[in-house]
Amino acid sequence: MSSIPNTVAGTRTPFLERIDGGGAEVVIDDRLIAITDPMGVAAEQYRMLLHRLRHFRALRGIRGGAVMAVTSSVRGEGTSLTAANLALTAARTGDSRVALVDCDLRRGSQGALFGMGARPGLSELLSGKCEIGEALGRFHEGQLAVIPAGKIPGEPAALLAGERFGTTLETLRSLFDEIVLDVPPALATAEASVVAHRADGVVLVARAEATPREQVASAVRALGGAAVWGVVLNGVDPSRVPAPLPVVRGQLTAGR
Repeated sequence: MSSIPNTVAGTRTPFLERIDGGGAEVVIDDRLIAITDPMGVAAEQYRMLLHRLRHFRALRGIRGGAVMAVTSSVRGEGTSLTAANLALTAARTGDSRVALVDCDLRRGSQGALFGMGARPGLSELLSGKCEIGEALGRFHEGQLAVIPAGKIPGEPAALLAGERFGTTLETLRSLFDEIVLDVPPALATAEASVVAHRADGVVLVARAEATPREQVASAVRALGGAAVWGVVLNGVDPSRVPAPLPVVRGQLTAGR
């Protein structure tokens, strides 16, 4: 479906402005390239992925409040970064209210990626310890909202299989145009199948030159018939991905 070039880890850039944080900037991970390098090759691949997914949804008559789960076969394939950049890309179009929900209640990472600090998350929301407004971190950037994972619960699968999660998704469908779920790996957790069946569609992330084809097929089978829309190949050598055409005075050039 799409090929995402490899990105470098380790640095953080201040830029995102939180609506619920008094207008202060927050420090985010540089690998959120939809913001930190919006004209780069990887950001263009995310735009291509977004519009392919939107077209796919339209063909199936799925309109507002669409829920998409992003998962992988095992850990380390880039699911969280793919989900975060996809949500940011959608929010930056300016025509969509987007929610990103960290459903990896064991090893959630969205809170750290977006510099959200200690705050209630999905775990607390599903446990009845907070309301949805307390868990949502809202950003000025393109009408984006993020729900971090929160504290690690004793039974993640039971929380995600419960009535509260279904109610939460219905509430999010009424508030947002697109909801992206960051889901733990299909071959390593029970939660992946539970969440996948609550989504309109699933995108599987695989790492280039590392994830065996049969492993991806096993992940699809483990999802137990959930609607898998396609596979994103992550960590591709940038030299193998076509560069976007340069823009000069608002017009595309032929490039070199």
